[in-house]
Amino acid sequence: MKKSLCAALAFFAAPVSSQTDFTALSYGERRLFGEEVRSVLLAHPEIVERALTPQPYADEINSDLALIRLHGPTLFAGHDIALFVSSDCAVCARAEKELTTLAQAQGLSINVLILERHPSLQAALEIDSLPFYVLPDKMLRGMMPATVLRRFLSGL
Repeated sequence: MKKSLCAALAFFAAPVSSQTDFTALSYGERRLFGEEVRSVLLAHPEIVERALTPQPYADEINSDLALIRLHGPTLFAGHDIALFVSSDCAVCARAEKELTTLAQAQGLSINVLILERHPSLQAALEIDSLPFYVLPDKMLRGMMPATVLRRFLSGL
């Protein structure tokens, strides 16, 4: 309480100007200013959260989540992950093998879908590159490195 009162008095005792040169603050002023900023951020952590996690693709993410929910029963069919591959795709075979190894290590199962057999899902999900991974909360286009997949799977 005493600090807040001192800070307020120091603030109001300072000369009023339309613009503050924050580079010209004294050590005491910087300390007081820092304490005030800290108290605001502690009281309102959502300010920092918004700054650290911007959502520039919020509409696209929401659209993907809606598609996953809509097609979930077909995509997952009781499994944790869906993987679209093509029967004549070497990269797809490698992706399936890597994903199977990672998923099994975490006790997860995969529904492997041959793209050619699911033209309506291909159109609905706008699958334009293979392999195509579908998790309950995201869709991933193209071959994913094992380290990236491991991170995503750890959240399931």
